[in-house]
Amino acid sequence: MSSSKTSAYIMVIETSDFLHRLEANQFNLFTQKLHNGISNLLEKFRGTILKHNDNTYEVSFDTVTNAVLCGIKLKANFKYITPKFDKSIRDLKLGIAEGKTTKSKVLATRMCEIVVKDKFVISAAIKTAYEKENSNNFIHRDDIKVLKIAEEQFLTKLMNYVETIWNDANFNVSNFSKKLGLSSSQFYRNLKNLTGKSPSTFLRDFRLKRAMLLLHYRKGNISEIAEKTGFNSSTYFSTCFKNTFNILPSKYLQQHTI
Repeated sequence: MSSSKTSAYIMVIETSDFLHRLEANQFNLFTQKLHNGISNLLEKFRGTILKHNDNTYEVSFDTVTNAVLCGIKLKANFKYITPKFDKSIRDLKLGIAEGKTTKSKVLATRMCEIVVKDKFVISAAIKTAYEKENSNNFIHRDDIKVLKIAEEQFLTKLMNYVETIWNDANFNVSNFSKKLGLSSSQFYRNLKNLTGKSPSTFLRDFRLKRAMLLLHYRKGNISEIAEKTGFNSSTYFSTCFKNTFNILPSKYLQQHTI
């Protein structure tokens, strides 16, 4: 096996935001197991932690083989350290992109956060690099999603645009396709294949994740955060938040401290 000394591979690891919703004793026990398990595997596969917080890691690897094998092992181990009383919180998302630039880190993060749930997502460049290191052999698994070049381009255009309009309460999802230069059916099909969601569900969930971050860092009260994240009604916001995260935003604020 050989690898260019200048190559680098960025992995983004993200667990569910449920970490912030567990009771204190459960939070401490799970967090200790989670971080110990991740740290041990990253050390075994020679991953360098660039930054991390309660539920996100950004890691660099010198060889693509170590990055991919570490990802597979992380997915396999995760279910054994998560609490058994609630299967809905067993969510570990992984994305790997080639390179060490900001662009690579953004792509890996978007692959991790946006692409269809329960998949270990790698770019086409990662698959090619892995085959180059391993005599044209690749590990074919149902839980590995290889992002095609066209899908990567769509993801980049989609998210670059979403970042400009996500908090506009007046934005109409029918404008998505026109802004991305696609027909309505093409956009719907591409988005559904990539994320598993319809346009309206995709935008709502994106807004809710941003809202959770604002709640996490106490960037306003519930009404203010609802408005900041594109919801016209704080009541509707609370309903959507509860349906998505199984907790009311008011209860989340009571339970969680930074």
